Amino acid sequence: MHRPSQHHKGRLLVRIRRVTPALFDPRLAGRGRTYAFQSLLATLSLLVILVVTDVFLNVAIVVAMASTVFIIFVVPDSVAATPRKVIGGHLAGVAAGSLVAAIIGIPEIASAVESSGALFSAIAALTVGFSVALMVVTNAEHPPAAGAALGLVVEGWSWSAIGVIIIGAIALSAIRIALRPRLINLL
Repeated sequence: MHRPSQHHKGRLLVRIRRVTPALFDPRLAGRGRTYAFQSLLATLSLLVILVVTDVFLNVAIVVAMASTVFIIFVVPDSVAATPRKVIGGHLAGVAAGSLVAAIIGIPEIASAVESSGALFSAIAALTVGFSVALMVVTNAEHPPAAGAALGLVVEGWSWSAIGVIIIGAIALSAIRIALRPRLINLL
């Protein structure tokens, strides 16, 4: 059996050390408690949203809210984490998703959409584009809100889904404001 020489072992260790910073944040050692604290806050915030509301009926909206939680607790200093962007973005997403859901709910349109998967896919994509346009023109860009708009069309519109999105955005923004002095960017 061939054993690597000491020279090869040394080169391998150098390569491992080069890769290690890419695997772990070099600031982890000094900020471990902060990372754990903010991760726990993110977990608890989403848990409350999931327990208080029965949003498992709409997976796309759960994903959108989870993405908002990530932005608020991982990059709280980012523009996308500000209340204007979080709340305004989700309001734009709700407006876009609600309008498209209402249009495809018209019986003549609904039958055409139900019979064509390609048409439904095109409408879903247009919903995201419409929500993005609304966010941009209102200066309320929040990427996860496009997912909420998509969820209202793909999974189905409901008052409970609207409530989860709006109340969730407001609650998460309030948590960010209250905890702002303790939050740092983790990226």
